[in-house]
Amino acid sequence: MSDIEESGASTPQGVSRRTVTKAMAWAVPAVAVAAAAPAFAASGKPPIISAGAACKLPGNSCKTLPPKGYQVPATIQNPDPTKTIWITAITISNNTCGNLTNATAVPAVPFSVTPGQTINVTFVANASSSANQACSFDFEVTWGHASDGSDHDHSPIPVHVVIPSTPPDCVCPPA
Repeated sequence: MSDIEESGASTPQGVSRRTVTKAMAWAVPAVAVAAAAPAFAASGKPPIISAGAACKLPGNSCKTLPPKGYQVPATIQNPDPTKTIWITAITISNNTCGNLTNATAVPAVPFSVTPGQTINVTFVANASSSANQACSFDFEVTWGHASDGSDHDHSPIPVHVVIPSTPPDCVCPPA
């Protein structure tokens, strides 16, 4: 005879809460939660680009600048304290001007911005004509930490440019 029967206690009915809890602990699958770290966590902070006012190039009357298009002075700051940033490409997107052919920069790409440094650059949008028009576009600035652009884990930084309907107003530097 069991101890329960000898003591006159009643036989337990069903399964105890303790048994259910133990079973649940073993029955619930373990789920590993992993979240991807943001791309910039491993690669550092993106550059900070501050653009000035755009000016229209003077057409064929200036020999030291591209003849037609728009020029935008800007600064590029590297906020990362340890990693050099490389600007590896400049392209044009969201173009409402219609006549823009390609983008360049001075200094020419690729160029570097060392940790903590701020540099002056000029973005140039070359155009097929020097028509007087109001329009807008974005320079897409491709960046990374390799001069050859081989680390493609960074989104390009858009630099929005608005051109009011204006005659040529870039200053032509002496030749």
